Amino acid sequence: MTPVETWQRQNKRLRLQRRLRGWSQEDVAAGLHRTAASLGQPELGVDAAMISRWERGTRKPRPRYVRLLCHLFELPAEQLGMVEDPDVAFLSEQSQETLEDDEVERREFISKVAALLGVAAVPAPISRFEPASPEPWERLARALRLPGEVDKETVDHLERVTYALESMGPTEVSSKALFGPVTGHLDAITLLLRSSLSHSLRSRLCSLAAETAGYAGWLRWDMDDPEGAIVYFETGLEAAREAGDRALGAYLMASAACQPPYRENPQKRIRLINGSMFGFTRKEATPASQVWTAAKEADAYALMGDADGCLRALDRAERALFLIEPDDEKARPRFNSIDASWLEGERGASLAKLGRTVEARAILQQVLNSLGPSRERDRLWLYTSLASTYLLDREPEEACRVASTALDRASKMQLEPIFRVVEGLRQDMTAYGATPAVKDLEEQLHTAVRGEAASWG
Repeated sequence: MTPVETWQRQNKRLRLQRRLRGWSQEDVAAGLHRTAASLGQPELGVDAAMISRWERGTRKPRPRYVRLLCHLFELPAEQLGMVEDPDVAFLSEQSQETLEDDEVERREFISKVAALLGVAAVPAPISRFEPASPEPWERLARALRLPGEVDKETVDHLERVTYALESMGPTEVSSKALFGPVTGHLDAITLLLRSSLSHSLRSRLCSLAAETAGYAGWLRWDMDDPEGAIVYFETGLEAAREAGDRALGAYLMASAACQPPYRENPQKRIRLINGSMFGFTRKEATPASQVWTAAKEADAYALMGDADGCLRALDRAERALFLIEPDDEKARPRFNSIDASWLEGERGASLAKLGRTVEARAILQQVLNSLGPSRERDRLWLYTSLASTYLLDREPEEACRVASTALDRASKMQLEPIFRVVEGLRQDMTAYGATPAVKDLEEQLHTAVRGEAASWG
């Protein structure tokens, strides 16, 4: 047997461990990038195609990647088929075939709990939510096969995973990469809701389903699919109503009111925010959600050029900010980045839309300098607002410089709404079209849009 043939046989283990977790090859690549970032290591050059080559045995991962794979899967190298000595084996070929047969039978289930099996890839800051059981997915597997075995510990685990997934949303992980695990998580919750459950467990599961559906809606929003986003928001509203989770329902109602800025109807947003959808009203939201809702209302007023309405809404947001209780475990969505810095960024963005460029720029630059790595999506939106202030002040070179930074970062995250906003800025630069900075931005836009189209290929 040649070395390549030996490697191909052993790499069945890598494929098996990936499939047992319900991960796609793209999920593994994204997990490796997250793991490297959490360990402070340089950017990787790995993608789904590389994972495929490792599994097929046409390429061997370098030692650095072997260490990261062990980190990601929480398994030693030999269990991932990374050791060529046939005497060092975790599974016999017979037991491996048994597992693969079992995997075929459980494929549908595993695909639905992909996110639950991926908790090991979650960055360290949320470690306090790690499940107490060493293998909580086994309890969930039993619960899905035998619905009568749904218990409080299973629901507790689902809550921890929900938080873990949400906490990855503001980072550099693309919405496209997160969408599969999040909808897999939602499917697992939905399957459990078909079980015979106590009233309290059913309410908790419905609330988790609503929260997860809302998160999926925002991921679709980030993928420039507002119609798909609305479907998830409305699904979440139905689940929140069954759960009796008024605060979550109010947040989802406001979420459903928002559109990307280039599709926005600000009057409709204000009407929906101040109305009632599925029986929920904004007054029922948590303080954090009230801050968020008021800021989004301010943004709509700014788009309409209504400075008084905008500033009144921002004042309401600031008053609600002081009512937020830290570490409120009952608040949903349980992960949010609402704080004074976030609200200042919203204020700066609204002032930019109102044309108050000097004031807006001072605020935006200060907030951008204060943001950490977990606020990447906020950073990109603030960059576009900052670029607009330079354009309004007829400084196209600075506008292009800032817009180019936003576009470069958005390309890595496949955040298509940012592409559309930068396209709008470029269209407003017609008078400066002959300048090198504008030409460079236009070329960068073409490259970004082509790359996005290829990624959806």
